[in-house]
Amino acid sequence: MIKGTSLKEKFLLLAINHGQAIAIGDYKKANKIHKKIQEVYKLAKEQDQRNIFIDLIHEQDESVRLWAATFALSIYPDIAEKALVDLVKSTSIIGLSAKTTLQLWKDGKLDLV
Repeated sequence: MIKGTSLKEKFLLLAINHGQAIAIGDYKKANKIHKKIQEVYKLAKEQDQRNIFIDLIHEQDESVRLWAATFALSIYPDIAEKALVDLVKSTSIIGLSAKTTLQLWKDGKLDLV
């Protein structure tokens, strides 16, 4: 983790970096960042700070919006689902990821509790 920064700041940086790694096809780097993003989510749950994700759901960066909406599904499902539906329209890999996330959520296969 990045010392001296809040969970929100860590998440924001990691989500941006993840999107950049995916965009250039650096899947090894993206996978490492993915694990760190999951750690931030776990810490946010443990510290009852999951509301940080809803605060970032309207960020300009699509990767941030995708991750924020995904992690907000369990506490703000209506807002998070709307954000994901909007992201489905993206022509980047983010659109496909948002579509897959929504389907997993609706099928009860996304464990966020």
